[in-house]
This record gives sequence, structure tokens and C-alpha cells, in this order.
Amino acid sequence: MKTDRASVPPDGETRHPPVPGRVEYDVLVVGGGPAGLAAASYCGRKFLRTAIFEGDCWGGILTRWCPDKRIDNYPGTRPGIRAEELAQSLVDFAGRSGVDLFERRVEEISRDREIRAGNERYRGKVVILASGSTAAEAGIPREKELAERDGGIFYKIPDPSRFRDKRVVIVGGGDTALSHIQRLRGIASWITLVHRQETLRAEDEASEELERKGVEVLLQTAVETILGAEHVEGVRLRDLSTGRTHDRPADAVVMAVGVKPNFALFQDLGVSRDSKGQIATDPWQRTSVPRFFAIGDVSSPLKMIVTAVAQAATAAHQAYVEVRSPYWK
Repeated sequence: MKTDRASVPPDGETRHPPVPGRVEYDVLVVGGGPAGLAAASYCGRKFLRTAIFEGDCWGGILTRWCPDKRIDNYPGTRPGIRAEELAQSLVDFAGRSGVDLFERRVEEISRDREIRAGNERYRGKVVILASGSTAAEAGIPREKELAERDGGIFYKIPDPSRFRDKRVVIVGGGDTALSHIQRLRGIASWITLVHRQETLRAEDEASEELERKGVEVLLQTAVETILGAEHVEGVRLRDLSTGRTHDRPADAVVMAVGVKPNFALFQDLGVSRDSKGQIATDPWQRTSVPRFFAIGDVSSPLKMIVTAVAQAATAAHQAYVEVRSPYWK
């Protein structure tokens, strides 16, 4: 993945290297997941001077949560492409499009479209907010306490080897939960899936495959609390149909109950939210603050790569219109 430097095009000539003080761009993209990388690439291809910032890892959730997950629902890619491969292809595409990729965490964004990242300040004619999402907490007693002390509560599985010979409880019933099971099967000593509803939210084919793998599935069941003083030692489960509880030994609990958008960085900008808590946008992905756009998980209730990329293309087109003001505007 590219690091803290300007992108280098195939001819080897560095484009727009950073300089001390405030650096001017046409477009600043905050967030290096699929939405941000696609938006930056499309802006670069329209010859807009574009910079993108990522403070964690390029590819966002694709590489942060499950780098070896198979992606089978993104059209135009080979079947079974791994998440980290897709992320790398998006990074490469941005580099070929003349985008400056900065591995720096954005620490401040002002309404006059100036951002601060490290010791540098950058100003754009347009800012595209694409900070993605992070795993949601399940709200189970002692969950947050044990998660903060590395006590066996997990929200992602970047390294399955950490779960070797562990007894693992996975909380959730969607595609993320199924992905965790696929990555831990054959590594964990046993896996129990706990889901509050009568059926799984995952695709039917994935659910049938799960049943064949011998994973214990407890439907209409909730984790009432987590057992263990300093580290997970078990869970107390409640059967929601009968109300009865029982304790189950466990070494680790993986939460897969959804995601929450990363709003903290720009909550003071004054962008409006919709009824579902997402950033409200018009059909061109414009927010309520002039020349600020929002794409991907922060603005869409449908958390899919294809949706994020579609919003990215829309925002990039409108950014070009606002920056260049073409004759057909």
C-alpha cells in the first residue's frame, strides 16, 4: 500500500509533492476505503488536483476487518477475489489516476474546507467525506470493559491465528458473522453462533453452508452477560422463547451486530442528518454545507462496496461541475 508521500505515476514523475504550510487542492477526500478511493480516482481522471487521506489502512473495512475475506458480490471482478486484493486494486487505480495518497490521520476539518493532518494543513475547493464506519457495540454488560483491556472481546478478525484452539462465541446473524465463521473454521476448537432472531440475516446459500459445517447455531438467543474477571471465561445465554438462562464456557466473543458511521471527525461542521442518522445528501451527494459531499457508509444505509462506488462516481462528477464550471453546467 502507498504511504505518506505523493502518488507516483507510471512515468516516475512525482505529482504535486507536499510543501510546508497550507497546500491547495481542487478536491480533498477524507477516508481511504472503497468510497473514498473511487471518488479520488474519478476526480483525478477528470484532471482535478486531488488528495486522499487515510489514517489507518488503505481499503477501510476491507483490509481492517477481514483482509482474506472472499468478495463475491462486487460485479466485474473475478469470483472469490480477496478483500485485500480488491483494496489494493482500488489503491493502484487511484495512483494511476494522478491522485496524491497520504497515509495521515485527518485531525480537524473546518467549514472553509481546510483540513489538518499531522503538521500539515490542506485546503480544497471541494471536500468529500468518506470516513466509513466501525463496528457497533452490542451493549452487553461488561462488553466495553473487557474490550478496552484486551480481555477477549473482538469486533474484527484481522489475524485468525489468535483464535487457534479457542472456544469462540459469535454474536450476530448477518453476512459479517458468517464471514467470521468461515475465517475461524478449522482454527477455533469450536464456534457457537448466537442470534436474537428466528432466522439468520445472511444469504440463504451461506446459511445452508453453515449448517453443513457443524457450527452450533442458537437462534432466538441473546448473550445476557459476559463471564470472567479479567478475561472472557464464558457467556450467560438467555433463550428468548422461554426466558431460561444457562452459562456456556468461552475464550473469546466476537461481536458482529452491525456497523456505525464514523461521524466524530466532522460532527461540528453542522451537516444535516436524515431520519436514520446518516448524513443527509441530495441526489448529487451534496450535504447541507456548501461544497461538502458525503459518500459511502456515512451517507448510505446500504453498506455495500458497489453502492459506495456509485456514490463516489456521482460526487466526483458534481465536484468537477462545481470546480471547473463547464459550459454545460
